[in-house]
Amino acid sequence: MKTRKQKYWKQSLLCAFAGLLPVMPISAVTYQPDSYIVNDMNADERSLTIQGQVMENTEPPLPMIGGSIMIKGTTLGTVTDSNGYFSIKAKKGDVLIFSCLGFTSYEYVVSRAIGNLNISLKEDTEVLGEVVVTGFSEEKKLNTISSVSALDVTKNLSSKPITSISQSLQGGVTGLTVTQGSGMPGGDGASIKIRGISSLHSGNDPLVLVDGIPMDMNQLDPATIESVTILKDAAAAAIYGARAANGVIVVKTKRGVVGKINVSYDGYFGIQKATYLPEFVNAAEYMTMGNMAQQNIGGDPIFDQTVIEKTLAGTDPYKYPSTNWADYLFGTGTIQSHSVAVSGGSNLARFSLNVNYLQNEGLTKNTNSDRLNIRANTTVSLLENLSVNMDFNAYRTNRKQPKTDDANVSLFDHMYQTPPNIVASYPAKDGIICYGARTNMANPAAFVDHGGIRTDYEDNISINISPRWEIIPNLIAKGQYSYRISSRGGKSKRDVYNFFDYDTGVLLATWGANYSDYRDHDTYYYLGGTLEYTYEKNAHRLFAIGGYNQELNHSNSWDTWAMISMFAKANYTYDRRYLLEGTIRRDGSSRFADGHKFGTFPSIAAGWNIHEESFMKKLKDQVNEFKLRASYGLLGNQNIGLYKYQTLINSSNGEETSFGNPNITWETVKMFNIGADVRLFKDLSLTFDWYNKITSDMIITPPIPAVGGIYSSEINSGEVRNRGWEFSATYDKQYKDFGFNIHAGLSQNKNKILDLFGAPYDNGTTINQIGYALNSYYVYPTDGLLQESDFVKDENGKWQPKEGVVIFDGQQPGDIKYLDVSGEDGKPDGKITTDDRVIRGNDQPKLNYFANLSLNYKKWSFEVLFQGVTGVDAYYSGPYAYGLNMTGDGSTPMKAQLDYWTPENTNASYPRLAPSSSYGNNHHTSDFWHFDASYCRVKYIQVGYTFDQMSLKKVGVSSIRLYLNAQNPFTFAKQDLVDPEARGQKGSYPLVKTYSVGASLNF
Repeated sequence: MKTRKQKYWKQSLLCAFAGLLPVMPISAVTYQPDSYIVNDMNADERSLTIQGQVMENTEPPLPMIGGSIMIKGTTLGTVTDSNGYFSIKAKKGDVLIFSCLGFTSYEYVVSRAIGNLNISLKEDTEVLGEVVVTGFSEEKKLNTISSVSALDVTKNLSSKPITSISQSLQGGVTGLTVTQGSGMPGGDGASIKIRGISSLHSGNDPLVLVDGIPMDMNQLDPATIESVTILKDAAAAAIYGARAANGVIVVKTKRGVVGKINVSYDGYFGIQKATYLPEFVNAAEYMTMGNMAQQNIGGDPIFDQTVIEKTLAGTDPYKYPSTNWADYLFGTGTIQSHSVAVSGGSNLARFSLNVNYLQNEGLTKNTNSDRLNIRANTTVSLLENLSVNMDFNAYRTNRKQPKTDDANVSLFDHMYQTPPNIVASYPAKDGIICYGARTNMANPAAFVDHGGIRTDYEDNISINISPRWEIIPNLIAKGQYSYRISSRGGKSKRDVYNFFDYDTGVLLATWGANYSDYRDHDTYYYLGGTLEYTYEKNAHRLFAIGGYNQELNHSNSWDTWAMISMFAKANYTYDRRYLLEGTIRRDGSSRFADGHKFGTFPSIAAGWNIHEESFMKKLKDQVNEFKLRASYGLLGNQNIGLYKYQTLINSSNGEETSFGNPNITWETVKMFNIGADVRLFKDLSLTFDWYNKITSDMIITPPIPAVGGIYSSEINSGEVRNRGWEFSATYDKQYKDFGFNIHAGLSQNKNKILDLFGAPYDNGTTINQIGYALNSYYVYPTDGLLQESDFVKDENGKWQPKEGVVIFDGQQPGDIKYLDVSGEDGKPDGKITTDDRVIRGNDQPKLNYFANLSLNYKKWSFEVLFQGVTGVDAYYSGPYAYGLNMTGDGSTPMKAQLDYWTPENTNASYPRLAPSSSYGNNHHTSDFWHFDASYCRVKYIQVGYTFDQMSLKKVGVSSIRLYLNAQNPFTFAKQDLVDPEARGQKGSYPLVKTYSVGASLNF
C-alpha cells in the first residue's frame, strides 16, 4: 500500500511533466532545481521577483512538488521544488497561472514584488470524487451507500436575505418538510421535519450539528457556512444513535486555506412587506352586520342608521371613524446584513475570521431584532503529522416588541378584537393625545405608544478544540472538546399613563407602571475522540472509525442531563463496485433510570456501483454513474423531559406532585431504505429513495379517567409508521458564454399510527387513533347550511326542524347543518353530540416539491426557486370562521364574511349573522371550515452581475458581484384569506416578502 506521501510524489512528478508539455521543445528549456526559464524576447522587461510556496488544499496541506507557474500569454514559466517553493521574474500586470495535473488552475495578477506568496490548489474531482460530509468523517461519493443529501449552499444561502439557516432548507433537499410559521424579527426560524413525525412528544426535530457539536444553526451567519448535509436514513444517522431518530443535519463552517490573505465583504439591504394581511370590513359594514345580527335573534339594532351613513360618507373621521387596524399596525420593515471575512495562512497556520451584523426592523412599531456574530476558526500545524483546530464562536441577539397587559394576548389579538368604528387616536389637545375608548383602553394604538416594551436578549459563547494526529500513514486520531455557555434574559417596562376622553377631558383609565425582568443560563460540555484507518490494496478499500463521546448540560440551577456514547463504523469497497457498511452505537442517557439508561443502535448497508462493471464500460459515455443501495438500521429518541422516571413529592405537605415511571426508556426507530443514484451523459443526475420507518415503544402519556385524583405518567407503547419516497433530478449544461442548471425534487411521506395503548386520544379538535396519522383533525361533519326548507314554523312562529333533520338546540335557517352519524350500533341517534365527530385529514402534506432554475450569460446570472406542497388539510379558526362576534372583546369580521346567509343569499360562504358565534352553534370545529392549504411559492428571484475579474485584480480587487433579490414575492394558493404556509390566524405575526439589493466583494 502506498502512503499518502508516496502517492503525492507520483502526482507531483506528473505535475512537473505536464507543466513542461505546453511550453516549448525540451531543448528550449533550461531546468534548474527551483525553476526553469523559457526563451522569451520580453523576459528582460520583467524585474519584479515573485517568490512563494504552492500547497495542496488539503488538511494538513502538503507542498505541491513540480507544480507549473506560467506567465499568461508568454512562454515564460517555472516549476516548484521539492518543498513547493518557486521564484519567478514578472512585471506589473502579468497574470501568473498556477497549475498541476488533477488540480484546478489559479490565476494571480502581479502588482508588486513579493517574497512570501502562498497559493493553494484544489483537487479537480469529478462528481464521484466529490467529498460528502457524513458527520464524524467524510467520504467520497463513490463510496457512500446511505441516503445523504447536500444543500447547494451557493444557491440557497449565498446572497439571500435569510435570517435563519433553517429557512434555506425549504426547497433545497427532498424528504424535508420545512414550514415557517412567523416572520417576527428574531423569531422567524422554520420548523424542520425529516421524513415525517414519529412521536407524540414534541421532540420531532432533527439533531443539528455545527462542526460536530449540537447547536442552534439559526444563530449562525450564513456567510460562514461551507456545507450543509442531511443524513436521512438509518445507515447515515446510526452513528449518532439515540439522537438521530428524526434525522441529522450536519453543518460545516468555512476554514482558512493556504494562500494569500483574502478579505471579503457580503452585505445587503432590503425592505419587507407582509405576504398576507387580514382584510377587515370597514366601520359601516361592521355596524350594518351588527344590526343584522341583532335582527336575526329578535333584538333591536345597536347602531343608528344615521351614524352608519355618516361613517360611510367619511366627512368626520374622528366622530365617525372607520379604522383599518391592519393598515394602521403593519407597514414596511427593513432588513440589512453586513459580513466581513478575513482568511488565509500558510502550511504552519490557517485562519478564518468572520464578523456579521444583522438588523431587522419589523412591520410594526417597536418590533425589531439585531444579531452580532463573531466566528474565528484557526488551524495550527504543530508537526508534519499533528495539527489542531481552535475555534471560537460568539453571538448576541436582541429582540424588542410591544408589551400588552396579558402575556397570552398579543398586540395582534387586539387588532382582531378592536372594531373598526373605534378611532386610533385624536389630534393632540394641550399636548395630550387621546385614544379611542375601549374596555380597559385595549386600543392597539395605545398599546403601541404606551403599553410598554418587552426586550429579550441571548448571549452565547463557545470554544471548540479539535486535535488531529496521523499516528502512521492512514491511521488518524482525532479529539474534540467543546464548551458553550449561554445566557438569556429580558425585561418589560411600562410607565404610568392616564387616558382621557377627547371631548370631555374626563379620566377614563390609568395604566399603572410595570417593570419586570428575568434571566437564566445554561452550560454545555462535549468531550470525544475518534480513531480512523483507511486501508487500500489492489481492489480492496476499507475505512473504519471508532469513537467515544460524552455530553453534559446544565440548565439554570438544577436541571442537568448527560449522555455517554461509544460507536464504530466500517465501510468496505471491492474493486469500486461492491460496497458494504456497518455501524453500531451504544448510548447511555441520564433521562432514564438504572437498567434502562443504555440502548444499542446498529445499521447495515450495501451498495452496487453497476457503472463500474465490465459490461457497462461500453456505455461509459452515456451512463457515468449507476448505483443501487439498500440499508436497514435502528435509531433512538430520548427526547423526554428530565426526571420522568422519578416520583416527585412536595416537601411541605408530602403530596405527590408527579408520578414517575422507572421503566421508561428509548423510543426505537427502525428504518429500511432502498435507493438509486444515476448520472447520464455527465449532465443529468437522478436520485431516488424509498423508505419504511417505524417508531416503536413510543413515549406517550396515556389518558386516564378524571376521577380518582391521580395523574398519568409516561410509558413506552405504540407504533407509528412513516413510509414514503423521494426523487430529485439535476440537469447542468455549460457552454462558452451561456449555461443553465435545473434542480428539482419531489417527495411524499405517509404517516400512520399502527398501535397505541388506550387509543383513541381525544384532544378536542385533534385525535390520535390507530389507522390514522398523528394529530389528525377531529371535527363535526356537515352538509352546508340549514335552509328554510329544513324547518317548519310552529304556532308561535318559531322554527322547528322537519322530521329527519337533526340540529343543535336553537339552530335556525342559515346555521351550519351538522350531520348525525353515530349512535348505538353506529346508527344515527337523533341528536348532535361529540360522538358525531369524525376524522378529517391532517396537516401533513401529501407531496412536497421544489424546482430551481439558474441561468448565466457571460457576467450575468439569473436564479429562481419554486417551492410548494399539495394535499394539506387546514381549518379556519376565529375570526376567519364563525362570522361576527360582538360579545366581550368581540371579533371584527373579514371582507369575505360579507357573503353571509340570508333568505335571499342561500348559497353563502358563511352562516347567518348573530351577535356571537355561539348562536346557532356555528363555533364548533367542523369540516365546514376546512380549506386546502396547498400552495406554490416563488421563494426567490435573483439577478446578478459580476464585474470583469482581470481588470479588478490589477487594482487589488479579486471580484465584485452586485445583485437584486426578491424573497417570497409571489404565492399561488387555492385560498387567499391567510398565508397557506404559516396558516397563522388570530394573534400571529405574518410572513414577509423581502426585496433587497446586495454586493459581494473579494480583495
